[in-house]
Amino acid sequence: MPRTHDVGGKQTTKPIDVVEDETPFKVDWEGRAWGINEALEGHPGWTLDWWRYVRELIPAEDYLTRPYFDQWMQVYAAMMVDSGLASVAEIARGKAVGPNPDFGKPMGAADVARISRIARDYSRPATQAPAFAIGDRVLSKTIGGSGHTRLPSYAMGKPGIVEAYHGNHLLPDAGAMGREHAEPLYNIAFAAADLWPEARGRRDRVFIDLWESYLEQP
Repeated sequence: MPRTHDVGGKQTTKPIDVVEDETPFKVDWEGRAWGINEALEGHPGWTLDWWRYVRELIPAEDYLTRPYFDQWMQVYAAMMVDSGLASVAEIARGKAVGPNPDFGKPMGAADVARISRIARDYSRPATQAPAFAIGDRVLSKTIGGSGHTRLPSYAMGKPGIVEAYHGNHLLPDAGAMGREHAEPLYNIAFAAADLWPEARGRRDRVFIDLWESYLEQP
């Protein structure tokens, strides 16, 4: 199943504008959407990987046409309905019908700033020896289906070389399904010519951090 969000290296219907206005919020409602994001971020059971997976399930016609922060509101609406915090009717009406869920005291500007400064640590103690060493040749796997993965489609089934070893880190694929599972994380160097035929003859390389379950012996 194609992943709409995974467009790296693919032909698009129009050029990508890389010159962007750096203003954080173009209109007022985007700032409010960001505030809602920060206020809901700490809900039990909602992980960053689950959030990403839900966003990746947005239909292509919405994902590719709706504003960025509008997508965020779609994601939180779906997560609230899935978690039983609100019904579709309540979200459509913009008003709760039953008892309000207890989110605790609403966060203020100082709380949001404090949380935004907290560095998240996704490393975990090693429970297994790494299967690969720096300099090893590896082959990335081809991962199908609609589940969340951090292996981009343009790098699936491609040969690479282990450039660095980062230790044990939480696997996003498991996190998206509500499980905490950590495994060795590597930096893999791919020759650009192995990723895209038009790069043949060039010396460029692409470096991607990939988990051990994404890799196999060539």
